[in-house]
Parts: sequence; C-alpha cells; structure tokens
Amino acid sequence: MPKKLSEPAKGRKEVVYVAKPDLPPLDEVVASLQRLWDSRILTNAGPNVERFEKELQSFLGAKHVDVTVNGTLALQLALHTLPRRGEVITTPFTFAATTTALLWEGFLPRFADVNPRTFNLNADSANRLVNKNTVAILPVHVFGNPTGANDLAHLGHELGIPVIFDAAHAFGVTVRGRSVLRLGSISTLSFHATKAFHTFEGGGLVTNSASLSRKIRLLRNFGITDEEHVEIPGINAKMNEFCAVMGILNLKHFPKWQNQRSRLYKMYIDLLGHCGKLDFQSIPTEGYNYSYMPVIFADRRQRDYVHDRLVASGIKPRKYFFPATNDLSMQGFSSRDSTPVARNISLRILTLPLYASLEEEIVDNICDIVLQALS
Repeated sequence: MPKKLSEPAKGRKEVVYVAKPDLPPLDEVVASLQRLWDSRILTNAGPNVERFEKELQSFLGAKHVDVTVNGTLALQLALHTLPRRGEVITTPFTFAATTTALLWEGFLPRFADVNPRTFNLNADSANRLVNKNTVAILPVHVFGNPTGANDLAHLGHELGIPVIFDAAHAFGVTVRGRSVLRLGSISTLSFHATKAFHTFEGGGLVTNSASLSRKIRLLRNFGITDEEHVEIPGINAKMNEFCAVMGILNLKHFPKWQNQRSRLYKMYIDLLGHCGKLDFQSIPTEGYNYSYMPVIFADRRQRDYVHDRLVASGIKPRKYFFPATNDLSMQGFSSRDSTPVARNISLRILTLPLYASLEEEIVDNICDIVLQALS
C-alpha cells in the first residue's frame, strides 16, 4: 500500500502541491530588508533593481535584461514593440496568459500544432500558417524545454518576421553552454512564486538589441524620458525594490536548487519509467532547469483516474495544460486552427509535484500511488 503522508498537529492531512517556492535563509532576507528600510527607496528603478538586472545579465550571458512587475506584462511589452497589429502564430499548448496577452495587445492568435515528443511549437506547422497578415511568431519553451527553438528562430529570420519567445519556464536553461534566451528578438521571463526562479512576483525581458531594450524601458515607465517629457504612451510595469531584493538573494541559491530538482526529476523517471504505461517529455540531457514533472498517460480516463487518486491522498498535481488554449471558452477570438497533437497531449497530461525542498519519501509515495492506479 502507498505510504500515508504525515499528519499535521491539528489532524489535517498535509497537502503536497505541484509547486512550492524555494526561499533563501531568513537571516539573509532580514539583513537585506534592513538596508532597504534605511534607504527608503522602494521603487522607480532603485539600486536593487539596477543591481538585479546587472547580475541577471551576467548570470544569463545576456546583453540586455529589463525586469518588470510580472511575467504577463513582460510578454505584453514585448508584443507592444511590434511595428503593427495582425496575426501572431503561436502554440495552444501553454498557460492561458500566452493567448490572453495577444488578445489584450490587439493581435489575432493563429494556432500551429506542436511536436508530440517535445510539446513545443512545430516549425513546419507554424510555417504553413504564415500569410500576409503574419507579424510575428510566439513560441513557448514548454516546461522549460528548449528543443526546436533554433528551428523557430531560423524560420523567423528566413521570413523576415520577429520571433518572441515566451520563456516563462526557461530561466537558466542553456543549449550548448549558451542561454536559450539569446534566441529570437525578445525572450520574456516569469518570476512568479511557482517558477524555478522567482522574485515573489515579477518578470523580465531579454534581448540583444539596444534599441528594443530602450523602448521596453520607456514602455514599462509610462513612456517617460525625464521629468518634463513623455516620449511614447507607456504603462507602469516596473519591478519594485523588495522583489528585486528577493531576486538577488534567490539568484545566489538557484544552482543548488536546480541540482535538487534534477535529482528528484530523475528519481521520478527511474520509479515510473519501467512500467511501460507512461510517456515523458523529450528534453535535452544537459542545460535543463527541471522546472516541471509532466507525465503522459494512455488516455484522458486514465489520467483523470490517477489525478483523483492522488488528490484523495493529499497530493495536488495539475493538468498542465488542459484544456488547450484554443479550446478555452474565452471571448475575443474564435479559433478554427487544427491542432490535433496539442489537443491529444492536453487530454493525457498530468504534472506531478516537483520543487527543491520536496522530500524523496513523498516522491516515492506519489509514484506508488500512480503505479497502483495503473495496475
């Protein structure tokens, strides 16, 4: 029988969520907050934001990193740099924010299908949707997987249209020793608390273009150039000093947390891979950040049964990403694009808990429940 999870003092079963934020030692936070309190500088491109951006540039090997209040606004700012409105080719196998950001910025999403092994946007499928109204391609590094990103960047270059990567899951991911964020016109990041790297809440944009970086900095601060001039219509998307402090501290610990995630990810594969009834995302063996643990079942019925068994045991996996975003009943667009692979994956996927502080005993328990349900 699966081992029972520990019971808290009040008798309630302890819930294991799909994600749990990694945090630095509290004494490091207190010391940094004391300096913040002494300075009374809380926002408006203060010293911690400036330091955080410089440290990110060094850590990521990026020319320009501009941080924002959250990842969704980072994506909207990236889209706002496009010279005109029109159709943007994107993936339906993603979090809703990828699609809603397009709609908020006045673009029409066109959904290409995905690769059945990597879950990432299929370059051939994307190419078939290109027409005179196409203004950009918006791929996603799904669960941080960089596979196929080079093909999509090359496609955009050949077509003469920008490629903006939604890299919300891809912090710290490298390809051949170089950050995957260097690809495309812009890559956008999410530093939400559920991500492998977080600032409580936050986001960022990475680009090799000095002119794009300048425009992004204007857009995130109302378009203001100085006290007497507003150059372009902007918005307030600035990161505050408190979140920047968290980013500086977490960046120091990120490699250690990444190693812990890697160990737990491989433990899942070892325990579940031998049963012959599950599939896993095809990811590179080096340079991955191990941010999620997606598992593919034979069909939706089996997926939902395992999901319910886990929930009954106090474990909260997530059906990332179900439904596919072109199946969501939101107002603003009507999709006729055919994406059978993405839809099929969305019906069969379940993302299991994975975070640096997750105990091996709990991973073992989760795998026991999954295997018993399959048997």
